Amino acid sequence: MPHPFRDGVTMKPLGIRSRILLAALAPAVLVALLITGVLLVEQAKQSHIEQHRRLAALARQLATAAEYDLFVGGVDSLRKLLLAATSEPDVHAAAILDTAGNVLAATLPHAQLPPPDGVIVGFAPPVDAEPLMHWHLQPIRAASHAESDLFAVPQSQEPPPLGQLLLQVSNQSLNDEMRRAAGYAALAAALVLLFAAVLALALSRGLIRMLGSIGSVVAGIGQGRTHLRVAGAGQDELGHLAAGINEMAGAVAQNQEELAARIAKATATLRHERDEAEAATQSRSRFFAAASHDLRQPVQALGLFVDHLERDAHASPLLPQVNKLAQTVASLQSLLDMLLDYSRLDGKVYRVERRPVRVADVVDHLIDDFAAAAAAKELVLRTRTVDCWAMTDPALLHRVLLNFLGNAVRHTRHGGILVAVRCNAMAVRIEVWDTGPGIPAAEHEAIFEELFQLDNPERDPAKGMGLGLAIVRRTAALLEHPVQLCSRVGHGSRFSITLPKVPAPAAAEAATQAADDPLAGAHILLLSDPPGESAELFDLLAGWGAAVTRGASVAAAEEWIVRCGPPAVLIWDMQPSSPGTTEAQAALDRLTGAAGRPLPALIISPGPVPALAEQPGAAPRLLLPRPFRPARLRALLTHLLTAHAD
Repeated sequence: MPHPFRDGVTMKPLGIRSRILLAALAPAVLVALLITGVLLVEQAKQSHIEQHRRLAALARQLATAAEYDLFVGGVDSLRKLLLAATSEPDVHAAAILDTAGNVLAATLPHAQLPPPDGVIVGFAPPVDAEPLMHWHLQPIRAASHAESDLFAVPQSQEPPPLGQLLLQVSNQSLNDEMRRAAGYAALAAALVLLFAAVLALALSRGLIRMLGSIGSVVAGIGQGRTHLRVAGAGQDELGHLAAGINEMAGAVAQNQEELAARIAKATATLRHERDEAEAATQSRSRFFAAASHDLRQPVQALGLFVDHLERDAHASPLLPQVNKLAQTVASLQSLLDMLLDYSRLDGKVYRVERRPVRVADVVDHLIDDFAAAAAAKELVLRTRTVDCWAMTDPALLHRVLLNFLGNAVRHTRHGGILVAVRCNAMAVRIEVWDTGPGIPAAEHEAIFEELFQLDNPERDPAKGMGLGLAIVRRTAALLEHPVQLCSRVGHGSRFSITLPKVPAPAAAEAATQAADDPLAGAHILLLSDPPGESAELFDLLAGWGAAVTRGASVAAAEEWIVRCGPPAVLIWDMQPSSPGTTEAQAALDRLTGAAGRPLPALIISPGPVPALAEQPGAAPRLLLPRPFRPARLRALLTHLLTAHAD
């Protein structure tokens, strides 16, 4: 049987009226039940005693009357005698047996007579409860002449029995009598209880009215109606309680007025502080927007020059110094990217542009970025991918995975790193495993906070700024992709991000595999005004083996496309004086019309700008803000060339 409280089912609490009635009626009910029970038990006991006395006298009379007929064998007389006995109250059947147990006369068939052990000898009052129908035995003995002789000496022994008298007794009349007595007792108890209930209600009416008034006032005060008061308070205990309630209501009203005034003052202060904080945030955003170009342009130019210098210094004795310079520039670019990305996330500048993405391509581009760094530390960098597609923003996903893999390479001293892709019917999970030192369980939440680093107490800038995982958390929240961490100290860590799975686009399923180096011989149209601003970019693309053509304006690019045919990819290197992305989208539509087919394009912006709107059925148009690493540029171009190769 279920427990009422264990299964969440609670009993309704009793009200004041019910409690008063319970207090008044419970003792009366107990007393009435006790008295009624005692009287009924005594009545039943006396009724059984009287019944057995009456039946014992009847049995003696029958035994005396049957003595002669039993002696002479008058069976018919015995049967008549038994029939006369069954007409007596509570006698249901009778029988006479001889000394050998043979039936001489009976009012029932012989088969219905009881066995010897089913008969009660004599008519003594019972100790235990008797069944409804039961048999009694009365011996039939010869009468002694001395019993009628007043002067005879009593004999010490009883005469031997001549036979046995069996009487079947029914207790039905006793039961009916007890039912009637119980009914009368219940009626009397009900009348007493009704009188007690009426009396209790009459006496408690005033108490309940006063308590109800107090309850209503207290409930009203709880709802804010502090003007309510308890009326009609007397001088008894309830009157003192009502007076206390009224005093409390007055104090609550006064406290509410004071609290409202303090809340209004605090609200005004908080509003002022919020406005100041918002103004400071806007000022900071304007500062980053104004300073981003001044920071990005020289760093970007420096990165391109260093990359060009690395290619030209393979046989030079200055190659070690050039490599150190390249590492320093890469670290500077990484720090600047991290600061600007965090500022953009904090200012909510990003607009998520989700589209189907082939996960294996994302992982391959990521491995290309870190293969050299892992090899320099003698780490085994492995991948385990499956061919599946996910719905996400590829640029933001690349930023998350870039942080995962960058941390793995930075903190793993020996062993290896595994980038695994697992998918099921609904989701795709990208995991980055490492054999690094591991992260204590107590720090699993803290490492996603800003400026938190486990192994950099001296705040060495070469080890990062502690913003990477903070950017990961905000980016994942923006993408609505869950991020998980599993780590054991001394064994390593696993960072993962889960993406919604989507079917592969039909065009992607039919596309053929691109060449090993899609940039080799690829025809790229580089649009920049003025052209001199993109000299470093031109040299970088030419160094990768691409056939690069410069265009100084949209009109010149359109004329070249009409004359020479569409390029494999169009790169628009926007300058601060260039039109915005909306005008750039319109210009790209114009060039696509001149090409006569979808034209993949990459827009390099001088700073953070809103994401490009995706056009159904059109070739992709990717956005790359400055500063950027050459590996990032190459990965995006490879994606454009391989995803839309004929």
